[in-house]
Amino acid sequence: MMDRPEIFILLSNAAILLCAYLVVYPRFAGGDMNRLALNDLVANALAIAVAGFAFFGTGQRFDLLFLEVGWFGFTLVTFLLMELPFFFWYARRHGLSVQR
Repeated sequence: MMDRPEIFILLSNAAILLCAYLVVYPRFAGGDMNRLALNDLVANALAIAVAGFAFFGTGQRFDLLFLEVGWFGFTLVTFLLMELPFFFWYARRHGLSVQR
């Protein structure tokens, strides 16, 4: 597939997040936190499906700084970490209350 499979997953995560936060969420979720959560669940599932189609059954390991993980763990952790800045930006922009 690629010399660095991590790059494939990171780029697909980035593409999914950009589409979600710039196109899908404003149209289908707006300022409704429940709809946002449901749409986000779909975006997460899409990211996992893309990585799964590419790496399921390959035994490929992914470097997650201090440990190596499988495609599922790498996709989930990196997607969530990449999503945080998008989420806080979106919440602030749409007046959503974020409990800290």
